[in-house]
Amino acid sequence: MAHWSFLKSRDRSSSAGEMDDPNLASVSPYAVEYLAAFDRTEKFGFEAPPRILMRKDCVDMASVLPVVLDYYERSGREALIGQTAAIHFALLPLLCDRTGIPLVLTIGWIERHGKAIYQHDETLIQRFIEGNADAWLREGCPFHLWLTSPACEILDITFAMNLGWARTREQCAALVIYQPDNQIVRDPVYHPTLVGPDFFYRTGGILYGIL
Repeated sequence: MAHWSFLKSRDRSSSAGEMDDPNLASVSPYAVEYLAAFDRTEKFGFEAPPRILMRKDCVDMASVLPVVLDYYERSGREALIGQTAAIHFALLPLLCDRTGIPLVLTIGWIERHGKAIYQHDETLIQRFIEGNADAWLREGCPFHLWLTSPACEILDITFAMNLGWARTREQCAALVIYQPDNQIVRDPVYHPTLVGPDFFYRTGGILYGIL
């Protein structure tokens, strides 16, 4: 497994002596799956984002929400419905630029209210690698997408945007899901399988304008 940098804070003045070595026994179940998603991404030949983990939470929702909500209002509710990948591709650079947090596009499946949604394994990933554009045309986007911070915090805008549930800015804000990694009770439960946008580019999801 490739090396990870574990940082105690976002303070760039921290010395190298303040960095911790990775200790998988001390990380959360989500972090373990997140680590594995990086390895899986590279195993399939896709480019993965830089591997950085922080022990201290770094997402400030007071800074994140205005970016998300401004994008929602600017785009319009109807235009966002069903645009799963397009929304994340548009929002990711906006959020990273505004907050300074290297958020990572995360692809996987979830358990919500005890029900598995888009559950899959490597067989589905391989099917898209082999099928390329035909697979996207045939199956749509059978993945759940969200963003992960270096502290393994989860930011999920799916229920706020591309499902069309939110009709106002206030409703959109209420539907944005933020989960810090130390949250004990989780719903939804997130299961990452791949990270980064390269999967969409290399399999034709973006190139052919399907997503």
